[in-house]
Amino acid sequence: MTADHGRDHHCRMPDGAVLRGRWWECARSEGIVLIRTPYDADRHASTARSWNERGYHCLVQDVRGRYRSEGHWSPYTREQDDGGEVLARLAADHPGLPVVLFGASYAAHTALEAARAAARTEAADDSTVPSAVAAIIALVPALGPAETAWGADGVPQIRHRIGWWHQHGRTRHPEPPLPPAELDRRVGHAREHGVIEAAEGWGWSPEARAGWQRLWTARRIDPRSRYGHITVPLLVISGDDDFFHHDALGLARDWNAASHVVSGPWGHRLIGGIRDETLRARITAAGGLAHIIDPWLSAQGLPGAAAAWTDVLVPTAASRTRSILDPASGTWRHERTSP
Repeated sequence: MTADHGRDHHCRMPDGAVLRGRWWECARSEGIVLIRTPYDADRHASTARSWNERGYHCLVQDVRGRYRSEGHWSPYTREQDDGGEVLARLAADHPGLPVVLFGASYAAHTALEAARAAARTEAADDSTVPSAVAAIIALVPALGPAETAWGADGVPQIRHRIGWWHQHGRTRHPEPPLPPAELDRRVGHAREHGVIEAAEGWGWSPEARAGWQRLWTARRIDPRSRYGHITVPLLVISGDDDFFHHDALGLARDWNAASHVVSGPWGHRLIGGIRDETLRARITAAGGLAHIIDPWLSAQGLPGAAAAWTDVLVPTAASRTRSILDPASGTWRHERTSP
């Protein structure tokens, strides 16, 4: 493919499966951004090029079993191992370049799991050479299966999960969305007969039904125990109206290193999902999320753009800071918070 669409990239896993993606080259790179997604690497060209403009190579990879990557697609089961292998390959191919793990929703999960693998490898090797992972940026993170299945209030997210698993959770390529009437029928059937039992009548494969059962029987993640050995800074971008907002705040609060949490008047689609044109214009005038991401990167010693607001980022091992966008004034507020 042309440079605009990235260069084909492949990475062979220990079991022989080849994970494929697109590699966007930066002429004078000072770092690498890794994005691992179940939503088609080929559709991330504009995001990858924006990272090139910041001074980073960018690899966008299809996760195992999705789109061009080989293997079996099983949500939330293989991202630690696969992410660790991809990081090892990048470190071997580009020694000395720091890696930023970046992703939204499920891709935020893959970023965190890759960081987990890198930290465990570093600890097991008792190495004096630090991991290449320099920072993590997790947007509207879907931390795990239980976090997607149940709201923070304990209410099961039946409609959302039936829709997502039908469309994205079972197959290499997305299925068409369920018609509203059929989705209503399945939701009613699940409420009447139970979410696990109801799937037996949906025409799903035994593997898909097993994944559906894992979803509803999974336990919520404890960020402190799962990610407590990771010591790189974390930027969490959430949204006041995102269904994962509670989990995002908990992740930032329990992080074992410096964390900065961002929020504003948007939901899971971030600023792109805001329909109020006046509000969107205010946010754009305030610099949007680039107003946060670029200075935060610079404050970590990575390619970015310095800004005065980063004075709040206390250079301590476990500082807690946040940026909040006020919808009425369209201005950012940056402040330190309690651990």
